Amino acid sequence: MKYMCWLLGLLLLSHISTACERTLKVGISQVWPPYIIDYKSHFIGIDIEIVEHLLTKAGFCSEFIRLPSSKRAFVELERGHVDLLPAASFTEQRARFSYFSEPYRNEVMRLFWYPNSALLEQGLAGILANQQIIVVNSGSYYGEEFAKLRNNNDYSDLIVTVPSLRQRLNMLLTKRVDFFIDDELAGLYLVHNQDIKGVNVHPFVVNDNPVHFMLSKKSMTHDDVNAINIAIINNTQAIKHIIADYSRHYY
Repeated sequence: MKYMCWLLGLLLLSHISTACERTLKVGISQVWPPYIIDYKSHFIGIDIEIVEHLLTKAGFCSEFIRLPSSKRAFVELERGHVDLLPAASFTEQRARFSYFSEPYRNEVMRLFWYPNSALLEQGLAGILANQQIIVVNSGSYYGEEFAKLRNNNDYSDLIVTVPSLRQRLNMLLTKRVDFFIDDELAGLYLVHNQDIKGVNVHPFVVNDNPVHFMLSKKSMTHDDVNAINIAIINNTQAIKHIIADYSRHYY
């Protein structure tokens, strides 16, 4: 009997040790509630739960690595010092040094403002033509239209960048800018949790696109990518439930 218990214990330990044969280093370059929340010195949030769930299903463990900026995160991914970056929009430039997973959720970029009826029906071009100042995050992707407008010298002084959503909101509150652009849920989360009155979402949708995992070409194989893609495809309902748990208070 003792031998059988010992053998069973050995089998269980063997299963535990092989259930996760590799730990992937996941780069986190900014706190971005409700997607990434720094809670008692560890990360929680939508993207954290999704990453943990999908990597477990794909046979990996996860270790979250703090990085100082998005720019540094891309460098570390290209070097293979981190294996994965979440919530990434596809660009050809990024694809030179990373694989992109299947999309796992959508990211909707919106304009936040104090409403002004004269600008209610304007899009990005109209807002900038009216000399409105917009603050954005330097590391985020806001779509092709925004990229073209940003390269227009006529608007170079009207688009400013700061790294923190909280800073962008504070610039709007102090009337240093007229708009900030951010993910719809992230903006609503911050406005709601700070109990800020009067700041609304402009009707114009800046960009609505799927986001992916960026996976290092230095440290990840095609088999690794395939395993993660299968996990994404097979767990769409679980992803929806995770997002719904965090977002139900803001819509």
